[in-house]
Amino acid sequence: MKFFLGSSAFIFMVALLSVQGGLTSCTKDRTIYDTVTVEKRDTVTVKDTVTVKDTVTIQDTLMSEAILTGNPWKLQELRGLDEYLPLYYLRGGSANTNNFDDEYYVFNTDHTGYEIDNDGNTHAIAHWEFSNTENTKFVFSYSIAAGNTTTITWDNLRFKNNAVYYDEYYTDLYIGKDFHGQGIRIPK
Repeated sequence: MKFFLGSSAFIFMVALLSVQGGLTSCTKDRTIYDTVTVEKRDTVTVKDTVTVKDTVTIQDTLMSEAILTGNPWKLQELRGLDEYLPLYYLRGGSANTNNFDDEYYVFNTDHTGYEIDNDGNTHAIAHWEFSNTENTKFVFSYSIAAGNTTTITWDNLRFKNNAVYYDEYYTDLYIGKDFHGQGIRIPK
C-alpha cells in the first residue's frame, strides 16, 4: 500500500506538471501591424514604349471683345495706391478703405460704354480698344466731368475662372491724381 501511495503521488505529480504546462500562456516576441500602402503614380505609358509624366497646364483664356462686351463688370477685389494712399476693396469684406459695392463698367460692342460709380453717377466711355494683338492691354477714355477725359489702361489683362484680372493705371489731369492697382472684376 505504501508503494501504491508513493507511486500514485509520483503519477499525480507528473500529471499535475504536464497539465500545468498546458495551462500556461506564451507571450509574443514582436508586434505585427497590418497596414495598407496606397501608391499613386502620375505617369502615363504611351504606345507601351514611352513614359510621359502626367502634367496638367492650365492657361488663362485669352481676352476677347466677346468676353468684355458680354457682361457688365463689377469689382470683386481692388488693391492699389491712389495718390500714395493705400486702397483696398474686397466685395463683402470688412477691412475696405473704399466702397465699390455699386460700381460697375459696361463695354458696348461699338467700342463705347459707361461706368456707374458707387454714387449712381454715369460716366461715359468715349472709346475703348485693345492696344496689342494679344489682347493683354486695354485702353479706354473715361469722362469724369465735363471737359475732363482720362485715359485708363488695364495691362496684363487676362480672363480666368469667369473673372477679369488686370493691372490698372492712370493719371487724372483734372484733379492731378495718379492711380496704380490690381483688380479683379466679375460679371454683374
